Amino acid sequence: NQSIVRGHWDLTFHIFTRKVCEYLNNPEEKIALEIGYGGGRILNAACSYFKQVIGVDIHDEQETVETFLRSQGKSNFRLIRTSGISIDVDSESIDFIYSFIVLQHLPSFDVFMRYMKETYRCLRPGGVAQLYFGNYFQLNPLDQLRYFIRGYKEVTLESPIYTTLVVRVSKAKKVCEDIGFRVVETGASYKKVPDGYPRVMGGQNYVTVLKER
Repeated sequence: NQSIVRGHWDLTFHIFTRKVCEYLNNPEEKIALEIGYGGGRILNAACSYFKQVIGVDIHDEQETVETFLRSQGKSNFRLIRTSGISIDVDSESIDFIYSFIVLQHLPSFDVFMRYMKETYRCLRPGGVAQLYFGNYFQLNPLDQLRYFIRGYKEVTLESPIYTTLVVRVSKAKKVCEDIGFRVVETGASYKKVPDGYPRVMGGQNYVTVLKER
C-alpha cells in the first residue's frame, strides 16, 4: 500500500512538474511511456492520467506487473521487454516519456546517450520528456574534480555510492541539445516526498526536454 501511494506522489511531484504541465495539453488523449517501469508503481498512477501508458524494462516479470496493474483497475497499458539499449515502439508515436530511478543504473554513458536518442526518435513533434539520472555530486570531491571535464563517471560495483552512472547536468544538457531537443528545465529529486521535502535532497537530477520538430 505504501509503494502504491508513493508511486502517485513521485509521479505528481517529480514527473508532473510545472514546466512539464506547460506541454501536456489534453493528456487524456495522449500516450505516455515509462523507461524502466519496474514493479509498476509509477506506471499504475500514470494510467489514471493518459489514454495509454507503455512501459519498457529489461526484466521478464511482465505477467506479475500486469496482474498488479489489473488488480488496481487499470487496463490502458502495454508492457514491453526491451534489450536495455532501445525503446521498441514506432518512431514519433509517443507524446510524453519519463524515467525515474532508472537511468542512474545504466551500465555506461554510451547507453545513456542511446536512450536519449531513442527518446527523441519515439517522441512526436511537440512531445516532452522528463528524465532523471544519477547526480554527479554524489561523487567524492576528488572524483568530482577528476571527472569534471568529461562530465560523467561510470561507477564500479565496488563503489560505496548507490548508482552505476552519474552525469553532470551540463553534460546531460549538451547531449540532449546535440540530439535536437530544446532543454526547457533542469532540477533535482527529493527523498521520500512529501515527508522529506524540502529538507532531504535525492540522488538524481533531471532534464525536461522538448522535441520541437
